[in-house]
Amino acid sequence: MAEKSTLVDAIAAAMKDRGVARMFGIPGGGSSLDLIDAADRAGIEFVLTQTETAAVIMAAVTGELTGAPGVALAGIGPGAAASVNGMAYAQLEQAPVVLFTDCKHRPGSLHQAYDQQALFAPVSKHTQRLSPEDGVQSIDAVFDCASATPPGAVHIDLSASDAMAGVEMSGRSVVKSGQADMGDLSKARALLAASRRILIIVGLEARSDSSADALSAFVEGTGAAVMPTYKAKGVYPDVGPSCIGAFTGAQAEADCADGADLIVFYGVDPVEFIPGNWRYDAPIIEISINGTYQQPATPAARLIGPLAASISALGGTSADRWPAGELAELKRDYQARLSQRPNPRNADVIVQAMLGAAPAGTRLTVDAGAHMFSAMTIWQAAAPFGVLKSNGLSTMGFAVPAAIASAYCAPELPIAAITGDGGLLMTLGELATAARCGANMVIVVVNDAALSLIDIKQARQQRLSRGVRYPATDFAAAARAMGCGGINVGPDDDLDACLVQAFDTAGPVVVDIQANADGYGDQLAALRG
Repeated sequence: MAEKSTLVDAIAAAMKDRGVARMFGIPGGGSSLDLIDAADRAGIEFVLTQTETAAVIMAAVTGELTGAPGVALAGIGPGAAASVNGMAYAQLEQAPVVLFTDCKHRPGSLHQAYDQQALFAPVSKHTQRLSPEDGVQSIDAVFDCASATPPGAVHIDLSASDAMAGVEMSGRSVVKSGQADMGDLSKARALLAASRRILIIVGLEARSDSSADALSAFVEGTGAAVMPTYKAKGVYPDVGPSCIGAFTGAQAEADCADGADLIVFYGVDPVEFIPGNWRYDAPIIEISINGTYQQPATPAARLIGPLAASISALGGTSADRWPAGELAELKRDYQARLSQRPNPRNADVIVQAMLGAAPAGTRLTVDAGAHMFSAMTIWQAAAPFGVLKSNGLSTMGFAVPAAIASAYCAPELPIAAITGDGGLLMTLGELATAARCGANMVIVVVNDAALSLIDIKQARQQRLSRGVRYPATDFAAAARAMGCGGINVGPDDDLDACLVQAFDTAGPVVVDIQANADGYGDQLAALRG
């Protein structure tokens, strides 16, 4: 006789088999309650968040860090609607996540009723209503879809009646890794042999230890310059002599890219580049897991499959390479281009002080906003996921949920978040989630009482400053009210001492720094032209 169980027990079993340790969300009154109970029976923790957006971001970041699908749940109607931004993050930035939403068992009342699958269709790989008639194999397919290349967001509607219906259990499915397609290997090797100045642009697909190790070996053999995208920061150590700075598709990297006679895309998803025409003439070798990207320029050769196998097969050594002095000069020029003018409380000073106070190996999460330019330039990462940032979606309200997800996934790893006042106002309630988590994390608020990046763009369009400034908020007081530590840093306070105190304090601490926005405009112009 086949073993019988409920649909939610089968879902929990599938999660357990795939290494899911916890779910995030805000339950409604329907299937989400049954799913929480089934997950608890399977030893899977439920983390209550304050917003559905933050829940899905936490689940998505968990998927990125662990490789197992992140799981979130939300109630019907408003709960589902509030999850969209998190799903857009997961879909655009290749984070495996499955969102379960309550739904009505059958059409009837119009209360809270709309087509939730239609809502999520544009921001997910797949959306469906799950029913017991679909069978346990359909549950496996849901999680396999989220993890399959390229990973992304999957949405599932689940009614309370279907959640507790009986299903027959069966063995779990296993997704096998693909093999590398070496069809262009000879052409790629010829391009490599004919090149002297190689630039490797490292993308989000490369964030694994095996991909990072293979990249380091290739750089050592070829003397290539390295520029990671924001998502790939740390795949090749920032302090390495070959690492010039971040590649965004803008102006700051032009000197290095113009000087290259071969460009290698290593795990690059073109969503990571800001919009614009590709401006470089060097031939491109694309090394990618996903063979369906529309890159900004047509590659001369493509190696599709596991990255480490592909770049190792490409191999290559070069006695004729970038002179070490030239790479060092490119790196100095890049850093100087993005440096702000000296000021006691600008973002450069704040990030430098954070770097000095943080324990070695601290992971940094970065919110969208003008402060991100300093954070992504100055902070030094030495390993994949050393910095977490939303890039493909570039959503505000990312840094705090990402830090909480990191604290749950790797509680032994020090974690810092840097956000602007606008980003923290969007996620202020999640300080209560951070307090319940209890992990050591330092949340730095660059507080200039403005949406500074939009303010800059407004000024560049010669518009009056409207709709981007507001009264200052005392975030340290708000943090203390929600169970976190809170430190105010005014213009006359010792910034370094305050940050050392924060990193030495147990539990989550918010450091509210009165900041100066001068310099952001010049920094943006240097980066993007």
